[in-house]
Amino acid sequence: MTEHDAERHAQDADIDSDPDEPGVEMRDANTKAGVAPVDGNAVVTLSGGQDSSTCLFYALQVYNEVAAVTFDYDQRHGAAEITAARKIARQADVPHTVLRMNTLAELGDAALTNAEIPVEAEATAIGGNTFAAERGLPSTFVPGRNLLLLGAAAAWGLPRGYDNLVTGVCAADAAGYPDCRLEFVTALNEAISLATDTPTFAIDAPLIHRTKAETWKLADDLGVLQFIRFGTHTCYEGAHDDEHKHDWGFGCGECPACDERRRGWEAFDRARTIKR
Repeated sequence: MTEHDAERHAQDADIDSDPDEPGVEMRDANTKAGVAPVDGNAVVTLSGGQDSSTCLFYALQVYNEVAAVTFDYDQRHGAAEITAARKIARQADVPHTVLRMNTLAELGDAALTNAEIPVEAEATAIGGNTFAAERGLPSTFVPGRNLLLLGAAAAWGLPRGYDNLVTGVCAADAAGYPDCRLEFVTALNEAISLATDTPTFAIDAPLIHRTKAETWKLADDLGVLQFIRFGTHTCYEGAHDDEHKHDWGFGCGECPACDERRRGWEAFDRARTIKR
């Protein structure tokens, strides 16, 4: 075990071993989500966060066989993310692989890969991520991240019989990352299909036009709301303990990721309260 792996392993105890709703019957979740089965297999990019985990349970309802791939790219909240992803994959009973992609930290400075750069909803040049600042993007934006990670996930999945790639990218996120937009997903789908000579390859992005509140509702419809609520990790600062537990899950409560997760939960909770 390398020093890096040992550090990641040591963080496993920082996340509660059981979400508030243990033993979720994920493969037998109800069908209120209205998803139709597909005759194919899929690899899911699983970060351990709300969006990708919801996509994993969606995929289990849609595809014949499902595997999950998680990326370790020295992200600032990587220990909490990867620990959550491992536990979620075990709960879902799917094959799970963690791929090392530390090159991202060397390509450009961003708050996600450089702890010295502050997390800002809109990057400032003085903050350190000048590339994002020039484009009005958050300081967490890592140039080329989804281009590389989704390409790597496809490269891992296709030789193993997974012609579909399920990802939690969402154009409606407040961050507004350009590599989460439909135009990017469509273009990358075509590029990977051509690059691998696989006409059947498809990127499935079920959250692409959903708001965060609608993503919470999808988790509810799939029967895994409580698991997503307390078994996933979103916080950029890696806060995941009883001191940082909220109605919407765990997190520092102050970073942009926590703020968006909280606002989405509150909108979803208001809507379902009105319907009762």
